[in-house]
Amino acid sequence: MKSGSSKTWHAWLGVGLFAFALAGSLSGVGWIRVWFYQFAWWGYICIADACIQNKSKNSLIINRWPTFVLLCLVSAVFWFGWEMVNLRLQNWFYIGVPPRLWERWLSAWVAYATVLPGIFETYELMRAYVPAWGRRVRPIPATRAWYPWFLGVGALMLVLPMAYPKLFFPLVWGSLVFLLEPLNHFYGVSSLMRRWERGDLSPFVRLLLAGLVCGIFWESWNWLAGARWTYNIPYLNEPKLFAMPLAGYLGFAPFAVECYVFFASISILRGGRGWESTDYRRRRFHAIPAALGWLLILGGLAYGLWMCSMIDAHLVKGWNN
Repeated sequence: MKSGSSKTWHAWLGVGLFAFALAGSLSGVGWIRVWFYQFAWWGYICIADACIQNKSKNSLIINRWPTFVLLCLVSAVFWFGWEMVNLRLQNWFYIGVPPRLWERWLSAWVAYATVLPGIFETYELMRAYVPAWGRRVRPIPATRAWYPWFLGVGALMLVLPMAYPKLFFPLVWGSLVFLLEPLNHFYGVSSLMRRWERGDLSPFVRLLLAGLVCGIFWESWNWLAGARWTYNIPYLNEPKLFAMPLAGYLGFAPFAVECYVFFASISILRGGRGWESTDYRRRRFHAIPAALGWLLILGGLAYGLWMCSMIDAHLVKGWNN
């Protein structure tokens, strides 16, 4: 593999996007402020990926770009799922969004497509440059006895917020970890519990840190954007850092773990092929037929468009004038 600037060209693209967004937003340029969040996140993703490429010579955008494209699409559909949850929770609303439907929906897709790439690029950036804390811990026994306990806890963490959203809303951020980790462990795809069986908790620690870092980015860049979200939290609403109640930052760490576990479950449909450099080419079993894969993609696109209309109807509280 060739090394050098030809493999890290997107670092300059990222710097340019971020500088353009920051300068335009601080100067009060209306359309740039509306799109600031998207410019900032894609700028960061390009910069982070170039740093990973420079260090490890294997990054998502350069070496695993088909998986990166899929990751962006899955990311958008994944976050639309949380928007559906929020239709019940009513924890955040959108203000300052573009009045034109095509621009409003496009900006939503472009923004939501950054969720998984942003976390995973931060995760890989830490793997490349930060010591592997938690690499040597006491292993747990290799067993499946924890499956029903995880599934039961995950079901409660999902059902209770839906039944009593004002009381149990924080539990939803972590429910998928308990619901999907048994599935990942059973099929032999990327599993945090399997890593613990080997005495390695470093991926888990790295994810927690990546979630906290991305949470600060999410909230600070949202605070600078013209089109942004605002919170309506039943309790623990003060004090705040940017628009987010300080206690809310505790949710970003488990959310990053949730993202990792979720995409590991998606890899089951791909025959076990994940997104990381160690497993993005490896198939452990038969993938779903290509026709079914395309049907799922089309279904995801249709679902996302429907959710855009639901967000407009129930979660948009203010328009950009």
